[in-house]
Amino acid sequence: MFHRLLLLVAILVLLFRSSPLAIAAVRPAATLRQNLEVKRQEATAAVRQKQNELRETAKARWQELKEVRQVKLEELKDVVQAKREEVKAKIQGLKDERKRQVVETVQAKLGQINERRTTHFLDILERLSSILDKIQARVEEARASGKNVVAVESALSEARTAIDSARSGVEAQKAKTYPITVNDETTARNDVGLSARNLEADLKAVRTLVEAARAAVQNVFQQIKTVVSDSNSVSN
Repeated sequence: MFHRLLLLVAILVLLFRSSPLAIAAVRPAATLRQNLEVKRQEATAAVRQKQNELRETAKARWQELKEVRQVKLEELKDVVQAKREEVKAKIQGLKDERKRQVVETVQAKLGQINERRTTHFLDILERLSSILDKIQARVEEARASGKNVVAVESALSEARTAIDSARSGVEAQKAKTYPITVNDETTARNDVGLSARNLEADLKAVRTLVEAARAAVQNVFQQIKTVVSDSNSVSN
């Protein structure tokens, strides 16, 4: 009797599985899973396309800004050269040939130091700008993925402002000359020392601006690391 009951149950299960009602109950679930997978793939493809577009936009923007800065540097070179020629002409007024040669040599060295240091500072700022552009692309990717990037964007804005301020300071410094105004040939040594000290003080002030820009970019880097870290912790 018990075996007949088990056989009857097995037959009923087989009949239910093959019945139209059972098939109709399974099909919607399978279709739903397929639709969800298709939507997931479409969303992933859309995010990747957006990320590629953002990378290309950032790259084009960086190249455009680089070209603009290069033009400004070329114009600045002409201004600096004109000022140097003007200073050189004034030095010719010294009567003592030996002192005049010394002053010309020192004047040239001061100009070389200023040129070398300011070029170095501009190179640093260029690299910092490039880093910000790359971080900007990552911020856009994070936003497209639904992450909170408000803090990063604020830090980005502050860093760009700091870089622009530093670049303006460096460019102004690059255009400076340090003419050695010899009031009296007996005071030539003191006059040379004064110009050297002025150059040193000005370069120190500019370096402070560059360091502030670097610190601002470092802050952006820390902010984006936090966003990425939060993203990874959520996904895990």
